[in-house]
Amino acid sequence: MKMFVSLSVVVLSLTLASTANAQAVYRWVDADGRVQYSDTPPPTGTKGVQEKNVSGSSIQNNELSLVAQDAQKKNPVTVYVSECGESCDAAKAYLGKRGIPHTVVDPTRTIELNKKFKEETGGTVVPVIKIGEKRLSGWSESAWSSALDAAGYPKTPPFSKPKPVEDRAGMDAPAQKAPADADKAKAAPSKG
Repeated sequence: MKMFVSLSVVVLSLTLASTANAQAVYRWVDADGRVQYSDTPPPTGTKGVQEKNVSGSSIQNNELSLVAQDAQKKNPVTVYVSECGESCDAAKAYLGKRGIPHTVVDPTRTIELNKKFKEETGGTVVPVIKIGEKRLSGWSESAWSSALDAAGYPKTPPFSKPKPVEDRAGMDAPAQKAPADADKAKAAPSKG
């Protein structure tokens, strides 16, 4: 019984010690534009404060870096893909590997998405990437990489990769389905 009590005290002590080690770290940008980190809250009235829970040797971080957030705000990424095969698969995989937040539009899914594709890209070939106002047709890792670099996106992926957002325009309205097979050949984008 004495050994059981001693073991229980040790387990309880370790649990309390690990809980006591958990604390918050604050992140903010000061008036001079420098990023500050502290275990004490920033001065009152500071805007853009982020609080992260820290335990052991790790920091909770499920968000994009400030650089990626800034790039996303200035140059949002939309990728137009369909089931076009290798080039569309490689384009989607590259954006995922690099951790680029983006919206996916499959122009073959609805009339609205096909119309959006033609209006925004002026083309009929997928994949197309739109980075801000810049458009690149066809898949080229080097061209896409250069354009994303120029738009300010980090070259290395974040710890947690953002999931793409799917544009579902017209997909919930039963009356507006994709063109019939005969019309689909004329309306749908081709592989690039």
